[in-house]
Order: sequence, then structure tokens, then C-alpha cells
Amino acid sequence: MTVRAHQGMVIVMRTLTRRGTLCRTCGLSVYRQMTSDTLVTGWWGLFSFFVTPFVVLANVLGARSALRRLSEPQGAVRPPLDPGRRVLRRAPAMLVLTPVALVVLLFAALTVVGLFAGDDDAGTLSVGDCVHNAADWPEQQLTKTDCGSPLAEYEVVGSASCGPRDYVLRSEYVSTDPGRAGTCVRRR
Repeated sequence: MTVRAHQGMVIVMRTLTRRGTLCRTCGLSVYRQMTSDTLVTGWWGLFSFFVTPFVVLANVLGARSALRRLSEPQGAVRPPLDPGRRVLRRAPAMLVLTPVALVVLLFAALTVVGLFAGDDDAGTLSVGDCVHNAADWPEQQLTKTDCGSPLAEYEVVGSASCGPRDYVLRSEYVSTDPGRAGTCVRRR
């Protein structure tokens, strides 16, 4: 049976390999210990950060299948090694899985918030809306305002009404609804 452990150090990285004739219990113990060691020390280098997941995967796929073929302990001179807890129930696995789980949960939460957070057309403008531009043209920082307000500098018009002195709206302000879509603004 062969089990690998990967130790990443800031400048140097090393991979340890243990080969031997082991019973199933001793092989399981060596596998769990070396995989746990890899989960703790395998990430601490530039290349090691990328190599460690492959070493752990190779252990899971290779060493675990070899463990199934090993015989139970029998007639040994000394007692078999204690396999201890499963790898996923050890502190090193939690050290790795906790940040991964937090990132997955954060991504899921942001996705849910993004879906329910507001109207997709909140920043879009419709034909007939009045706007104020807080920037100098051609920059656009448009704010929808009441048409009776002194801040209402421009009115949104449809593409058929756009003239040479009108300003074309950036895509973030154009509605996706064809019946409401305004494409230009005209000074009032």
C-alpha cells in the first residue's frame, strides 16, 4: 500500500510517501494520519497551494481503494495501530472545510439576496421620464426626477424621436421592456 503526504513550506515543498505491507487497520491509521497532516501543512507555499488538492484526491482515490484489499489484522507481534477518527472528523479537515463551507454559504446567500433584493428595472428609464444628470456629458449619472421639478433638465424620448442634439442613453438606463424603452434624452 502507498500513501502520500504533501508538506508545503514557504520556499520548499516536499511529498512524503509511505509504502509497506500493512493490515487493514494499520493501513487505515497511516492513511488517516498522513491525509490529516497534508490538510494542515500542505497549503503553505505558492506551488503547494495548488498541488495539495491533487495529493488529497490521489489518497482518497488510490489509497482508500487499496485499503479495501488489505486483510484484517491476524497473528501480529504487536497490536495494530489505532485508526482514530475519520479524516473528515479531525481538526485539520475542519480547518480546511470551514472556510470552504463559509464561501459556499456566502455565495448562496448573495445569490438569494440578489434574486429578491429589488426590481431589475429600478435604474431604467421610460419614455416621458424626466431626469437630472449629475455629471458632465458624455458621462451619465442620471437620476429620475419629477417633471415639475427645477432639477428636471432632460426628458427621455424613444428612438424614433431622437435628434442630432439629443444624448444617447447608456444601456444601464434603457428598459428591457420594448413598450417602455427610451433610448435618448432631450433638453427640456
